[in-house]
Amino acid sequence: MSGIVAIVEPRHEAIGDASTARMLAALSDRGDNSEVVRRHDAVLAVVRFEWEMADGFSGQALVVTDGEITVAADATLYYRDDLLRALTDAGVRPVGTTPAHLIAAAYRAWGDECTSKLEGDFAFVIRDHARRRTIAVRDFMGRRPLYYAELDGALIIASTVSAIVAHPNCPNDLDMLALGEIVGVSLAGHSRTPYAAVSSLPPATLLVREDHGGARQHTYWQPRLDDGGSRDSESFDSASEQLRALLAAAITQRCSRSSATAIWLSGGYDSPVMIGVGNWALDQLGSQRLHPISFSHPVGDPGREDELIDEIADFWNARPTWLSIEDVPLLRDATAHAARSDVPFQHAFENWLRALLGATQQSGAQVALYGDGGDQLFAVSTVFLKDLFAGLRWRELRREWRAFGGSGLRELWRSVARPVLEEGAQALRGEAAPSIRFPEWMSAEFMRRHGLERRQLEAEASLASGGAGRAGAETRRSLENPTIPRVLAGLSTLSLEYAVDLRAPLLDRRLVEFALQRPRAERASAGTVKHLLRRTANGLLPPTVLAPRKHKTGVLTGYFSRTFRSDPEGIVSNAFEHSVLAAAGIVNAAALQQAWRQYKSHGTGSGGHLFVAFQTELWLRARDLVAG
Repeated sequence: MSGIVAIVEPRHEAIGDASTARMLAALSDRGDNSEVVRRHDAVLAVVRFEWEMADGFSGQALVVTDGEITVAADATLYYRDDLLRALTDAGVRPVGTTPAHLIAAAYRAWGDECTSKLEGDFAFVIRDHARRRTIAVRDFMGRRPLYYAELDGALIIASTVSAIVAHPNCPNDLDMLALGEIVGVSLAGHSRTPYAAVSSLPPATLLVREDHGGARQHTYWQPRLDDGGSRDSESFDSASEQLRALLAAAITQRCSRSSATAIWLSGGYDSPVMIGVGNWALDQLGSQRLHPISFSHPVGDPGREDELIDEIADFWNARPTWLSIEDVPLLRDATAHAARSDVPFQHAFENWLRALLGATQQSGAQVALYGDGGDQLFAVSTVFLKDLFAGLRWRELRREWRAFGGSGLRELWRSVARPVLEEGAQALRGEAAPSIRFPEWMSAEFMRRHGLERRQLEAEASLASGGAGRAGAETRRSLENPTIPRVLAGLSTLSLEYAVDLRAPLLDRRLVEFALQRPRAERASAGTVKHLLRRTANGLLPPTVLAPRKHKTGVLTGYFSRTFRSDPEGIVSNAFEHSVLAAAGIVNAAALQQAWRQYKSHGTGSGGHLFVAFQTELWLRARDLVAG
């Protein structure tokens, strides 16, 4: 996880050393070793910490030059042997072994199509000096951040917004629409940042700029669901074996080559399946097993999974590192965290993550695996019942309604049938409204002026256009929501403070593409979820861990509500009573304060939206950015 900067100014020489140093200083939280490579019209620079220069991470080379190609990369690549074979077949030999060398070779072999050959967590910039063109690429989930701006003919690209704003020609005017969509957790606004001059490169996107024109983008990967239509002949057992092989490869590819690899183990299904399949695969390779790190919750807390975690640990003869949730206040150092954040960081459990990162660091591991991706790929909510109703699949609807605890025809009408009919009627009348609403305390005038509901409706329509009904739209939303790459980019920056690389095997691209082709019934049916994922770990975990559950376990809503509402020293109340967002006209001050009082007193309302607004308030205050 490095920091990169690229400055291309084709009309005149690139900016001087002092300005470059200023931009690199804004990347100090991403590395303290640096290299700057200058050509007449371009500057490319990389910063990186010493631990990241080891084999298996970004490597010793910082900026890489391969003939007329210069590469600045923040990258960890997987399946390198496959890539090297493909390069050999293409007649291209890399001049080095680091990810940046391999990226340069891939570009020489396949040009812009190299994105289909590179697998990993990456953001990089290539300057093709001979062809006078620049490309920038971000991986398909956006795990590494990348931003850009076009300023007076120059193209500026960097790992942080702050580095671009540090460019002498970059204004720091706020983007009100971007702030509104951040606070409202909108599905729109993939490219926007809090600064009007700076854009975010979306995940799975290639940006290209020829020196004679402006930057253009195209998406090189999209989640494609066919609800298993192309796999009907493949048996469930065969699919579980294929998934086991894919997950085993994804895990072993991501394990550290030089030290133990930690796994953040819960008692749900995702990380337990990962430790089962991972240890099985590592045993076959004669490699060290995964070291579990887990949170303990009090007896009776909905987040408690201690007993299930103990069962898993005993099965694999492991000794977990235990942390106590009672030792992790939600709002501790919230102001300091906001001051360090590059953009408003939308993760409610930053201190929870810091505790896990700290324990990983203390264990001696430099890589931690975690189960992100399981819910997105292997489960779906009961929204699929609406698909069954809309598709006139009455018998299946009746069976699934009962299996998932539905009670009576009246409730079925209220929660399934009527909403579907109302959606259809609204569409016919041209009165469609977003299904995901903004908080009531946002300013109605601001929303009208900026067209937030229209933009949300368009985003929902785009997600629905990919087929597989409402269930498919939900899956695509969980993978393409613009909040996701903001959170992932924040995680990569956060983990750098602890010299730990966070990796998510379930979001391996090969595994994702396989999972998206499987039938919906494997995600949710017969009153339970994650059928395929659970079958994959048969024999690798205790049967009690894999068994269906009456209630969802590991729920952190109790911890969140309890600790957020405690409001130590009135930090939340103070932020909302003197709201910068209200001064900017984004929220209604009185409505926001009323919503907070109601949530603080009774726990009713959307605590998640309030928390995002709170974080954004702190971020704006830390920069003394009072919008008008």
